[in-house]
Amino acid sequence: MNKLLFLIEFLIKEKNYKYDEDLNNAIKENNEEKLYNYFRCLMNIRSPNNISEEYLKIEDEYLQDRLKNKRITSIDDIKPIKDNLYIWKGDITTLKIEAIVNAANSAMLGCFVPLHKCIDNAIHSASGTRLRLHCNEIMKGNLEKRGGCIITPAFNLPSKYILHTVGPIIKDEVSKNDEELLYKCYKSCLETAKNNNIKSIAFCSISTGEFRFPNELASSIAVKAVRDFLENTEYNIKIVFNVFKDLDYKLYNNILNN
Repeated sequence: MNKLLFLIEFLIKEKNYKYDEDLNNAIKENNEEKLYNYFRCLMNIRSPNNISEEYLKIEDEYLQDRLKNKRITSIDDIKPIKDNLYIWKGDITTLKIEAIVNAANSAMLGCFVPLHKCIDNAIHSASGTRLRLHCNEIMKGNLEKRGGCIITPAFNLPSKYILHTVGPIIKDEVSKNDEELLYKCYKSCLETAKNNNIKSIAFCSISTGEFRFPNELASSIAVKAVRDFLENTEYNIKIVFNVFKDLDYKLYNNILNN
């Protein structure tokens, strides 16, 4: 709890914020989950400016402590559906695997909306401030093109790397270009994995959340991109389709078994 209070106090003082009534009550109640959410909000909205190594060290220790209390799933615990293809329903930030894929936005700096439920926010929140700082060093204020990919360390996640890709945003109907861009997201991530000798990777359902790509079409494109890559390269890699909804599990299960 002392580490968490230190982190909150540091981030509040950094921006000259004030302690509000809810925070004071959470401190009095010793309510760690409320305090964690307060800390996460402060971390979510923080710009990627330099920060002291002392803060980063304590944040790392705190996030590693939280990780120890989570149920971690290893890819070795998951049975393949077919060959090296897997489906797993769960929180991608608790998956022990070489690389996970983040459905990012074009700025590649994570989600700045406090406690937002998108995968980008979940990954950055669990990984910690170092991830946004590292992404900022790579991007230098530029935007990533849709279908592109960058690779970063995973920092405080059980995985080793994060592959960040930007999928298409659907406004009305899905166009042929949207389909091609989504296909390219998977292809770019797999090529990046191959170039970095990564032997296991977990894909979230890219673009199906906030970017509104239809789940059924997205899953068929994802599987096609993966199968094409495996056939064309013969690269030996374990691929997990990570889902959060029963609907997506059924879709991937049906496609992979046909």
